[in-house]
Amino acid sequence: MQTSRFSELFEGYLADKLTPKEMLELEGLIADENNAAQLRQLIGQEFKNEPTAVQQLDTDDNWLHGLEQKVLHTIQKPEPAKIISFHNKWVRLVGTIVLLVGLGLTVRYLVDNDIGAPKQATVLPGGNKATIRLDDGTQVSLSESQSEIVLGKQLAYADGSLVQGIAAENVSGRNMIIDVPKGGTYKIALPDGSKVWLNADSRLRYIVDRADEARNLELEGEAYFEVAHRYRSKGKDKILQPFVVRTPGQTIKVLGTSFNVTAYSGEPDRTTLIEGKVELSLPDGANRQYLKPNQQALIQGRTITIADVESSGFISWKEGTFNFSDESLDIMLNQVARWYDIDVDFTDPSLKKLKFEGIVPRYEKLESLLKILEKTSDVRFELKGRLLHVKKK
Repeated sequence: MQTSRFSELFEGYLADKLTPKEMLELEGLIADENNAAQLRQLIGQEFKNEPTAVQQLDTDDNWLHGLEQKVLHTIQKPEPAKIISFHNKWVRLVGTIVLLVGLGLTVRYLVDNDIGAPKQATVLPGGNKATIRLDDGTQVSLSESQSEIVLGKQLAYADGSLVQGIAAENVSGRNMIIDVPKGGTYKIALPDGSKVWLNADSRLRYIVDRADEARNLELEGEAYFEVAHRYRSKGKDKILQPFVVRTPGQTIKVLGTSFNVTAYSGEPDRTTLIEGKVELSLPDGANRQYLKPNQQALIQGRTITIADVESSGFISWKEGTFNFSDESLDIMLNQVARWYDIDVDFTDPSLKKLKFEGIVPRYEKLESLLKILEKTSDVRFELKGRLLHVKKK
């Protein structure tokens, strides 16, 4: 990302002109340690242009605390088209510090460009990580500099470069498992034009080339699917082939649609439909149900419960945010743990049932995300290495 783009987004935020997508782009740049020096320079320059702002900050700590609370309230109940709104540019500047950087830093520190960055251990968010395993035992790690792999007669990345370590003649017709570890994510383009986004700690099993059968996949973890139509010939007729996704708790059949599936061990299966129509059932075919857009099926044991939801919130992970809507703390921290590759310990099991609602950037450092959660809930966190202890305040 060029320096000019960072400056452009920063100025756009101060002018309250960023789109939600641009806001996420800015948050990602600020979370990148490589941009820390430029960020301090941009903020310092703005305060030099507004000397009254620095004077007020030096004399009114209560004012800064009040601003921080306003920012946190905005995180909990964001407006549809913008993340936060303040009455003038320099107050938005401090809002930038509190919301995006101030979690652990002081305004005076950021204004002083001569002071070095604080030295502390950090837990960084996940990135592009995955391995591919063939049924002949071949296994290779995918490039972390790439984000998408294209399956076919040979394996290639979205830019056309080939995956090293797997010969083309060894691919066709073989079972294939794409394994995304904790702290990872990857996008897969299937030969039929369908696309799959795999979330952290997820595995997808796929048969690469079997044109005369249904398209079959097996999922453990979480994935978002965009399914393409595919036909096969039967005499003079063309038959639309189903697309089948199986998890340990359900079977999903689709003809062409967009949906999200969550199927982690120890959690109930969830299927959320974005567009189209899907049929789902228990693994043995019992309890067949149909979903419409903005509906979610929750599978617990042999019970399937369907409810209306705002489906966009359940695919926000692939757009770069955690979107928690009346979510229990244990489920929420499971998502966090998978993305940051940490373990979670609750000192009091009753804390697991606490509810949380809010939108948090997925590419923040873990420490920043935890500070947001602490300020908007009744818990506190202690991070020791990669073990997170959850305690009552």
